[in-house]
Amino acid sequence: MLCLRMARKRKNVSRNRKIKDDHRQPDNNGTYTAELPSNVIDQILSLISTKRAVRAGLLSKEWGHLWSSVPVLDFDEDEDGKPGDKLQRRKFINFIRRCLKRRRKDKSNIDKFRLHMRYYGSLTSVNQWLSLAAERNVKELEISFIREKNPGTRSHRPFYLPQTILNNAKSLTTLKLESVTVKDSIDAVSLPSLKTMSLELVQFRSSLSLMQLISGCPSLERVLITSCTGLSDLKILSSSLKSLEVVNCYVQGIKVEAGNLESLKFYGNFCSRYMFHTFDIFTCQRVRSIEFRAIFLTDAWCKGFNLSFPLLESLALHQCLWDYWEFEQIKISSQNLKRFVFSDSGCIKPFFLLDLPNLSEARIDLRYRPVESAIPWDFKCLRNCLENFNTSRKLILHVTLPQLCTFPEWIRNNYPPPLPSLKYLEVEISDSTTAATDSALMDSLHWMAPVSQVSIHYETTSA
Repeated sequence: MLCLRMARKRKNVSRNRKIKDDHRQPDNNGTYTAELPSNVIDQILSLISTKRAVRAGLLSKEWGHLWSSVPVLDFDEDEDGKPGDKLQRRKFINFIRRCLKRRRKDKSNIDKFRLHMRYYGSLTSVNQWLSLAAERNVKELEISFIREKNPGTRSHRPFYLPQTILNNAKSLTTLKLESVTVKDSIDAVSLPSLKTMSLELVQFRSSLSLMQLISGCPSLERVLITSCTGLSDLKILSSSLKSLEVVNCYVQGIKVEAGNLESLKFYGNFCSRYMFHTFDIFTCQRVRSIEFRAIFLTDAWCKGFNLSFPLLESLALHQCLWDYWEFEQIKISSQNLKRFVFSDSGCIKPFFLLDLPNLSEARIDLRYRPVESAIPWDFKCLRNCLENFNTSRKLILHVTLPQLCTFPEWIRNNYPPPLPSLKYLEVEISDSTTAATDSALMDSLHWMAPVSQVSIHYETTSA
């Protein structure tokens, strides 16, 4: 009996020691629950919205006093998935005010401040909220408004980016703006630590305001401009900029002077394909990647590739319009280019002549359906176009129908193959409902690239 009691005692001591080592304490019911270190709880609360962090604090006394010092404030009016009524909106605004009132008592820094809400032009507290974030050395700032007219009113006033952010946010490294307005002439901008700027649906009063905004960011490395207005002539001057993306903006001309720029992406819209006149980026001699979509390119402009971009490694041209005569070709020459991408939605024409001796991979994307057009598919033009990629190591050919790369016998009997030296040929077919016979397709591909390793991939769509 004594031995049994001693064994039970040793077992209880071992069990208590294990509980102590695991940082667990019994609750009122005698059940042991785990205690997490405060820094781990801070990391967990930083990954969820402020609303959910407050709810977690209500469920746990241990977490209740920690949410107010979490370095992330994330407010989203549509967090629950659907827009609320006036009562829900009032609750949301009051919730932000209570949280920030409590946060003013805590003097710790704010690493990230995100505000996503509906804005009708009558809320003056937003500037106060952003001022608090600037005072607490915010590093990441995201402002996203859903612009709607307030019921019963004719219009709403725009939200102007406050000057306190442009002057006082010295620690800011990431700035994301959506559906805000930048004044015509802004005061001196001082954002010495900013590295990433994302602007979406931002309304500029003039192109000058964007120039002033960028000029006040000496450490800026990445700029993304999406669906912004008021930028008829875009001029960007930055010695630190490495990546620039301009997507779906009504821009007539663009001039970029950025000596350290490495990546440039410009996606135009339907109008820009016809009215794009000025595109001056030839001072960016360190650029390694260029991607264009829906813009107007001229032969004179393309001739400057080899001299102006000696380090260029990747070039992508999607659905662009070309200024060329019927019997002339657009010439693109680059000694260091390793990747070339071309896509078109119309009947292909051999309008470009490539001199790319070090090309490693090319992708040709032909989204064309002859059944929907009166223009016949020109296999002779396709063959002449494919000749440009004979010196590359790999060619990816994407077509909507297998018939588009199934050359007829009269072409194969009268013309030499376009890719006699290609090593790898990969064909992607997006519509296999009317697939050509495997033998006819394979015969065509082996004629196109007689020494190449050929692979075919059909894209399947789920019902």
